[in-house]
Amino acid sequence: MATANVNQKMLNMLSHITSKLENIESEVKEIKGEMGLEVRPEYLKKLNNIRKKKGISFKNVDELRQIIEK
Repeated sequence: MATANVNQKMLNMLSHITSKLENIESEVKEIKGEMGLEVRPEYLKKLNNIRKKKGISFKNVDELRQIIEK
């Protein structure tokens, strides 16, 4: 009998946790929708152009700082 009670309590707790997780997932989806996480096409073009450019090599951090400070 005690095992049956423990099992029922465990099922109730799992059901409660599952319900809470579903609510959290729903809230996260709603927040994402409100934030408008889509990227504008002009930004995608800029990113593609940046990716196509050749990078600059640096021998050390000091050389990088010199170029940045120009």
